[in-house]
Order: sequence, then C-alpha cells, then structure tokens
Amino acid sequence: MSNRGPGHPFTRLYEATPTPALVEVPPLHYLAVDGEGDPQGSERFAAAAATLYLATQAVAVDTSPADGTAFGPCPLEGLWWSTDERLHLESGDPELWQDRTSWRWTLLLRQPEPVDAARLEAVRAQLGTKADTPEAEAAAAGLREQALDEGLCVQLLHEGAIENEPASIRALHRHLDAQGLAPAGRHHEIYLVPASTAPPGELRTILRQPVTRG
Repeated sequence: MSNRGPGHPFTRLYEATPTPALVEVPPLHYLAVDGEGDPQGSERFAAAAATLYLATQAVAVDTSPADGTAFGPCPLEGLWWSTDERLHLESGDPELWQDRTSWRWTLLLRQPEPVDAARLEAVRAQLGTKADTPEAEAAAAGLREQALDEGLCVQLLHEGAIENEPASIRALHRHLDAQGLAPAGRHHEIYLVPASTAPPGELRTILRQPVTRG
C-alpha cells in the first residue's frame, strides 16, 4: 500500500510477505486513541477507529506535507499489550488469547507531520460536540498525538482471521530467536484489509515487532 507515491521510502513499511523480514522504520507521527479489552464487537474499539479517521480528515483540511508531496490515506494501526503478567501476546499461545479482558491497545493513524497542538484541541472539541454515543464522546476526548521511533523491526504478513494470528506470531518470534534478536517494543499491527471491510478469510495484517540485536 503506497501512501506517498511510487518509490517513496515509506512505501516499503506497508509491504510484507508471510516470511519474516527485517525493516528499518523511521520516526513517524500519529494520531492515537487508547482503549482496553476485546476489540471484536467492541463499540469502544469501533468508535476509536472512526474518531481517528474523522480527526485525520479534519486535520488534513488545514495542513499538507512540508515537502509538498501528496499524502494518501494510511491504514489503521494498533499497539497491543496486556496487564496480566502471565500473558505475553507475542507468545502466540492460542489458549492465552481466549480471555482478552486484560488486553490494552492504542489505535493509530499516521500523519505526514506533527499536528499543531491548537489544531488538535480544536478537532477534539469539534468531534466531541458531534459525538452521538458515549463511546464516540470518550474517543474524541482521548484523541492525542503520538510519535513512534521503532527503528529496527521484524515484520510479516498475516492473512486471515484474528483467531489464526497466534500461529503467525509464533513464526515471527521463532525467527527472532533464530537470528539472535530480542523484542524491544510493543506488538504492532497494521490493518491493510481491516475486519470492518472484509470477511475474516480476506483480512491482511502486517505484524511488526521492534527488535534489538544480541
């Protein structure tokens, strides 16, 4: 998925295959909304995603990339972790994925450059006024900016339903072990084909893990 035209260096960040591969991720800017619990069927999760898209549209009206290039729509992304010390999402253990009450997540939508604080506050207020559910109101109130500097990462493409994702995560972390790499950040997902747009068998998700050598 290209976001800034053919040949742009960021294009490769949204390309992956089922085989784990190293990628160097530069510092990037996002709008973000935090949440918790099982994302499937969650009104909070859906409201967070919708808020990010609406906020990005509002910000784009008044901003453009500093280098003048076009900045197309980016895929939704998410950081995932758990408050349960026994649960390591990166373990890929299907049984540990059944109870998702301890899951925590940050949904992200990439921006071409940092969002001005005053502009972000105005967008937050605008979306809060238009919110028609408690979940939408909470998402608007929690809208914030986040910068990520993940650096060296390993990523692969998971094709299919979230229930089958543990096998792909196990493959990714077996690759880390084989290459002498260690996790150095939160589990990161990029939804090239998200669940809101296609049946489970057609979903395409990049699984990304920041790493360190040795």
